[in-house]
Amino acid sequence: MELSSAAQWAEIIGLVTILGAAIYSYFQINEMKKVREGAASLSLAELLQSADFAAGIIQVIEQPDDLDNWEKFKEYHGERWPQAFSIMTTWESLGAVVHRGDIDFYLVYDFFSGIVQQHHEKCQPLILSQRETGGDTRFEWFTWLAEQFEEYEVNESAPMAAHLQYKDWRPPRKTERSRS
Repeated sequence: MELSSAAQWAEIIGLVTILGAAIYSYFQINEMKKVREGAASLSLAELLQSADFAAGIIQVIEQPDDLDNWEKFKEYHGERWPQAFSIMTTWESLGAVVHRGDIDFYLVYDFFSGIVQQHHEKCQPLILSQRETGGDTRFEWFTWLAEQFEEYEVNESAPMAAHLQYKDWRPPRKTERSRS
């Protein structure tokens, strides 16, 4: 085989190798995205299973609508005020990571939309008083997230409750191979 012919074959083999690596990388990246989304789903589900988190959710839901400063907030919640406050900071954090695209909007919507909106309404007087003294960045992502959920429900056809929308759903049949 002549040197020029060998060089052409080497170029073809190199090109096929690079193309194969690109295709393989594409599939690997898609698989990594699925794993990341699954991990995010589990993290959100675990959050709901925390006793402190669940207690904080209930505390904020049951708080009066007129808690417009930290003193009233702490007085109402007593020694459990950190639990209630951690709920607000959780919504703040989720808003930021949703905005950055680190976690899927629809996933967070499915898990928390109603709770976030209800909590934001309950905490609005406190948030507004904090912004008067500390600036507009106080709980900015909590507000942003609640507003995004509200806008989604107004402008899109928000899904029905899962127990209604999917009442006829049945799991896919397992194949022989997937049973083992």
